[in-house]
Amino acid sequence: MIEKQHTLQWLDFVITIALDFSESEVSTLSAAQYGHMTERIEQKKLAYIAYLNNQRFGSRKAAHLVKEHHGRLLTLLDQACHATHGVNPLNTLAARALGQLLASIYELLHFIQSRFGEFLDLDQRATAGYVDAFSRQHHSRVGELQKQLTSKNADPDLAAILFEALSIDSAGRTAPSYRTILYQQELMLGLEQILCSQGHAGIDDALVELLIYLNFNSRRFMDYYTRHVAQRIEKVEAAKEKIHQLRMDYKHFRQMHRRPGIRLSATESDIKKFISNWFVQEIGYLKESVQTSVNEYALMHKSAPNEPLKLMVLLSVDQIGLFLRALDSLRIVKARSMNTVFECIVPFLSTPRRTEISWDSMRSKSYSFEEKDKQALIKVLESVIVWIKEYRR
Repeated sequence: MIEKQHTLQWLDFVITIALDFSESEVSTLSAAQYGHMTERIEQKKLAYIAYLNNQRFGSRKAAHLVKEHHGRLLTLLDQACHATHGVNPLNTLAARALGQLLASIYELLHFIQSRFGEFLDLDQRATAGYVDAFSRQHHSRVGELQKQLTSKNADPDLAAILFEALSIDSAGRTAPSYRTILYQQELMLGLEQILCSQGHAGIDDALVELLIYLNFNSRRFMDYYTRHVAQRIEKVEAAKEKIHQLRMDYKHFRQMHRRPGIRLSATESDIKKFISNWFVQEIGYLKESVQTSVNEYALMHKSAPNEPLKLMVLLSVDQIGLFLRALDSLRIVKARSMNTVFECIVPFLSTPRRTEISWDSMRSKSYSFEEKDKQALIKVLESVIVWIKEYRR
């Protein structure tokens, strides 16, 4: 349980000493007073955070106190923000003291919202002072992130999607909610950690994993992700290989971690559900296409169900016979006899000139062949050897 008196002492210190002092004696603030004030602000802030961290929150009274202190801090933040605009820029110590006070109050609010968000309505529009305090550090951080992402050759399309989500309405027409600002802070922190640890290689993959972890359910990003998967699948020719690659990508996607209780947009679908559904639909479509192709092929060959599937060989009948005899003689293929070799293989072959070949006739001709057939077959085999030598995975 929060001790009300303890917390009000901190609030009283900020209101009656720090803030009022800076306003009333702004022109006479000495270096010693500045040092004492900023030291006290930091001490009180840390003590307040430590105290709250040691409390157990579960009762209605605890929830009421969290809301009360959150509201008091918001009021104080607005007052501090207003005071900063009234300080003469030449009074640098006073301006710096108020700046630190503003940052400290904002940090306390961020702590309460992150730690005890379940007790607050974070979907409310943020106050002007809160947005102002956030903007003071936000723009410089975003600018630095843009420079670093450019230097690491991050995908410009992906970077544009990121910075669209990090933008703030500078005209102030629509104030963001507290939840939106909290999300932007989490996103910036994650980006800064990636840029500190990640080199040029793999920067886009690291960004994608971060966005999925933070449930970055922007329609533009989800389309970006599925489009890149689709482009990679299009490079695969065989439909079965496409399905296999899609399943591998889907498995990788499902293994990506996602932080619970967080999302970019309250109106868009959960990123895991949306992209998982896309994978399921794509795999289903490809499987259906394969089955349709099989059915069409079966229908085309329904009139001749006993006809064997034939392979077209771009050699003459005599050249094929010579080749099969060589395979049998060198024991590259094994059968009870050479007759068996011809009987098992020839019915499944055709040539550009003949669709039906007699295996027995071919076997007979293989004993006597012309020199031109021999040379033609040697040339074909030499080209096979060259291809094998030059083959690279």
